Amino acid sequence: MNSMKKMKDDVMLVLDCSLRLTGAAVARCGEVLSRESKDLGRRQAAELPLMAERVLAAAGMTFADIGLMAVTSGPGYFTGIRVGVAYAAALAYGLGVRIVPVSSLEMLASSHPAFSEGEVLAVVYAGRGFVYAASFGSGSDALPVGEYGGEPLGAWMKGHSGAAAVSDDPGRAAEAAGLTFLIIPIRPDVAKAAELAWDRRARAVSPLELRAVYCRAPQGTV
Repeated sequence: MNSMKKMKDDVMLVLDCSLRLTGAAVARCGEVLSRESKDLGRRQAAELPLMAERVLAAAGMTFADIGLMAVTSGPGYFTGIRVGVAYAAALAYGLGVRIVPVSSLEMLASSHPAFSEGEVLAVVYAGRGFVYAASFGSGSDALPVGEYGGEPLGAWMKGHSGAAAVSDDPGRAAEAAGLTFLIIPIRPDVAKAAELAWDRRARAVSPLELRAVYCRAPQGTV
């Protein structure tokens, strides 16, 4: 019985709806067994549960095999974050498992080869003259997760000449905030979210404690 429970605890369903692509993966001990990533547009709410079923089936598993969940909690695109966090929380609650929240910006940054050995600035379109951004590998002067205009990001990049800036949509992000530095296009990789989540599984929270990171209220709300 204990051996079976331990095996189940090693299995994690990972969901990402926070950026341009929607992704799902099944991992055991952080190693991805199956994954899927698509541009679903406005179909995320309807398609995410089906995508989760498909990656579980591809790994030879069902929802009953899940011992832990992970979800990208933002910042990023409001509707996607809301869909991903709501579905992850509801599913985890029903299964009686905990959830590891993963920063969308850290997942994006970790998709760049320099993530483990250099400085990476991740930027995501936020609209209205801003982007969401954060730096990784920067030590004491790291740029914290937040909403930024072009001026502070440009100044930070000038002070970190060896840093790589990445985005899932460089053109849109640059135009929104007037960014003039080079931004490398990076495809969001749900496998990276799985790796990050497994390393931080001790920080898992209950479904009722899961919180999305929007950085600001969406337009039209109070």
